[in-house]
Amino acid sequence: MKASKYVLPVVAGTIAGLLFIKQGENLIGQLYPLPPGIDRHNVDALAKAIADMPKEAFWMLLANYAVCSFIAGLAATLVAGRIIMRPALIVGIILTLCGLFNVITFPKQPIWFSVANLMVYLPFALIGYRAVRKIPPPGDAPPGAA
Repeated sequence: MKASKYVLPVVAGTIAGLLFIKQGENLIGQLYPLPPGIDRHNVDALAKAIADMPKEAFWMLLANYAVCSFIAGLAATLVAGRIIMRPALIVGIILTLCGLFNVITFPKQPIWFSVANLMVYLPFALIGYRAVRKIPPPGDAPPGAA
């Protein structure tokens, strides 16, 4: 297995996705700031503050995760040469696992958000792949076919 075929695209896509997610969360945090005096290192206090957030903040977070997963899948596909889907698929799985960690760490999120959160990463990473993949001309064999 060549590093340039799988490892580099997965790393690039994952880093791109996580950086964009962080920037989006920072922006949403400015629109919907935590109450004054909340210790961001106290998981219980942070979980209570998150539980009190308005529904619009959660919808914006969900949209952020979808857009950033799309960007991550797109980046992985571009680095991989726009032919193979596997890097975007792996990036989607990695981001889903990060989302699962978030759901477990902050259990006071609304249930609908926790479920939707886990269902958004993989499909949007694959949509990112589909947006930039190379499609072979009609009559050409798919890459790797013998």
